Amino acid sequence: MKKYILIVLVVLGTQVKGQTWTNYTSVDGLIEGNIYSMVEESNGDIWFVDWVEETTAGIGKFDGTNWETFAQGDGPSSNTYRKVYKDKDGLLWFGSFLNGNGVDIYDGENWINYSKTDGLLDNDITDISPGNFGTMWFGVSGPDAGGISNFDGASFTNYSSSSGLVSDSVLSLLLAKDGTLWVGTNEGVSNFVGNFFLNYTVDDGLVANDVFDMYEDSLGNIWFATFLEDVGVSRFDTATTTFTTVSMHNGLVNNRVRVIEGDSNNNIWFGTDGGVSKLSGDHWVSYTEADGLLDNHVRSIIEDSDGNMWFGTWGGVSKFNPTLGVFDTLKEDFVLFPNPANSVLNITSEAQINTVEIYSVTGAQVLSISENNIGQINVASLSQGVYWVKVTDDSDRTGFKKVIIN
Repeated sequence: MKKYILIVLVVLGTQVKGQTWTNYTSVDGLIEGNIYSMVEESNGDIWFVDWVEETTAGIGKFDGTNWETFAQGDGPSSNTYRKVYKDKDGLLWFGSFLNGNGVDIYDGENWINYSKTDGLLDNDITDISPGNFGTMWFGVSGPDAGGISNFDGASFTNYSSSSGLVSDSVLSLLLAKDGTLWVGTNEGVSNFVGNFFLNYTVDDGLVANDVFDMYEDSLGNIWFATFLEDVGVSRFDTATTTFTTVSMHNGLVNNRVRVIEGDSNNNIWFGTDGGVSKLSGDHWVSYTEADGLLDNHVRSIIEDSDGNMWFGTWGGVSKFNPTLGVFDTLKEDFVLFPNPANSVLNITSEAQINTVEIYSVTGAQVLSISENNIGQINVASLSQGVYWVKVTDDSDRTGFKKVIIN
């Protein structure tokens, strides 16, 4: 297998209002095109796929220093991929698209391909999801057939509109915590329950029928990203089976949404055609090119094991450290003293400081205190070094400063 390796010498790094952004493009070694899907391996390597550029490699990998690209003929069956998924055993599954050749599996050394000739419904794969009992689901929207295929390791079982699916043009898949499979299509969504489909469309309250992505939040609500109608997203309450529309009116940066993803802090991120928005409880914050995002057309989102957020866009990828982000800067300045500090750090501010968080330069939280009107904190337990201090006042505004601990 031929691998193209580039040692990264320089990347574009920006800091805006204390937020840390690092942007990567094909100049750095990233694959060309639209970064439609990403995944992190257990060793920290990030994989990327693209389905736009047919003449260049459609799979790339970054280990933090080196880039590798994998082109058709080097193991992969195609140069155009829409989805990469890592299963519980660490195998990587790649769904090819746009005159695709089916599904490729990579175990770190060998490539295996499954296609229509093996029983797959068709060769253009739009999404990949785990199934129950160790099976895998594939969303299919090919030139000859569409629907979903289930693979048990030996054979495929296929379902389409003739089986009850709302449409054969499948865009997205989601295995819910209750074990049912949600299928997003261009004509609504289907919930595969046992051996039958429950279908939902705009007639049932869905904001639009084109469902490009889905996400289940910590409360069990299902979120549906819609794009073509420019109307926002839908949140489905599984207990009441009711839909709620969320749009720019509520806080989204743009109504054309292509991807929804959660992070380890139960925040929900929305990738749109106008940037990315984060929902924390009922608080919204958005980021665009003006803040450091590489491109406003966001197509994929993941959180890595260090808590960084990665955004795949038309122009490349952005890596963002949200821990160090200052979302609403304090209008009143605050002072930390002494700086450098030994065992005690004092804080003065015109506002009432109720939360103090201290982070290492890598973004790891090392201290957090929440109480009314904090004026002093004990930092004797911290090792010598440079830290970031984030304070939050009683109006949920935040400020950010660097401090040295001796």
